[in-house]
Amino acid sequence: MVYAGANSGSFELARRDLRELAELEITSERVRRATLRNGQARRKLEQRLQEAFLQKTIPQQLHQGPADKDAPPLAVVMSDGGRYQRFDRGNEKPESGSFWKESRIAVLLSMQTQSHQRDPNAELPDFLQDVSIAKKLAQIGKVAGENPEAEQKPANAEPPWQRPEMVSKEVIASGKNWKEFGPMVASRAWYQGFFASTEKVFVSDGSSVIEAMQQEWFSNFTSVLDIMHALSYSLAAARAIYSDLPESWECYRRFAKLIWQGNVEEVIAELDCHQKRLGEPAKDTNETDAREIVRRARVYYRNHRGRMNYPEYRRKGYPLTSSIMESTVKQVGQRVKGTEKFWSSDGGEAILGLRSDYLSASQPMDAYWRLAKAAADGFRAYGMAG
Repeated sequence: MVYAGANSGSFELARRDLRELAELEITSERVRRATLRNGQARRKLEQRLQEAFLQKTIPQQLHQGPADKDAPPLAVVMSDGGRYQRFDRGNEKPESGSFWKESRIAVLLSMQTQSHQRDPNAELPDFLQDVSIAKKLAQIGKVAGENPEAEQKPANAEPPWQRPEMVSKEVIASGKNWKEFGPMVASRAWYQGFFASTEKVFVSDGSSVIEAMQQEWFSNFTSVLDIMHALSYSLAAARAIYSDLPESWECYRRFAKLIWQGNVEEVIAELDCHQKRLGEPAKDTNETDAREIVRRARVYYRNHRGRMNYPEYRRKGYPLTSSIMESTVKQVGQRVKGTEKFWSSDGGEAILGLRSDYLSASQPMDAYWRLAKAAADGFRAYGMAG
């Protein structure tokens, strides 16, 4: 019941799945109660593990791991936000005017990689120079004139350059704020042996809240800016600077090559010149104004230039994109996101936790059921052997 309730599109669909696949006639309300009750119990267990992690010293947190857990060759952490609707009875009118709230999601990737004496992909791939990539970058950067809600993908959605091999993936999802989410992710990473790894990477899109989480809980990880987000600002700036399409595309290609080769300072210098020519935007300038678009790009690159050493990342075999994170957000959203779906704070937290657990390679629900089975009242001891 819990598996169906956490992974089917709704509790009603879970009821139908159980009837068709397991020949069980169970009401959707019973599925709902069982799912949320066990989801909340699983959260309490996770909280106890987190409290034990937080009691460790800072050196233990940053450099050690469980004695029975091997550290991955390459430990990679990524994080992003999803969306779901939250409705608590008594709060019929949310302050924001909308029931849509942000969920916080992270992935822990155990990866195999290979380092090189020199950059194995020093030249900007054709993939990133072809016009077909423009729609994807515009979608990422919400460039004026493009619909950010549209499902737009280039012909080749998978980067053709060398990428590390994923061995396993752990998923963490919660409706808590970023400040509370940070220790949840760090705790799970510690129990997976991530902090004991010699190669540790944190990849994100440059969001200030995610960067703050990285600095607080993963300070000894190499912080990598997702290169697709970096290039989206180049495309936006190029389109703002040149109204002529061929000129703007040539400008983007020049920026992209410089960024790919680790020369972001040259991009910043050129943007500074264009900003001087266009003028500084006023505080109330529209976000689609060319001056404002160029300003945002300059600020973005200045803030993140320390996370854009892409030649070195490729030499060490680190991932450059967070595409795995983006697909995981969609997987979690398949269960919780929908215009007809409303979750209470406790219910949403329970279902987000269960959905992420069932998406995790370590199958933490297996351990949960063993503990629940052993602690069940009236259960015969000899029946635990199976």
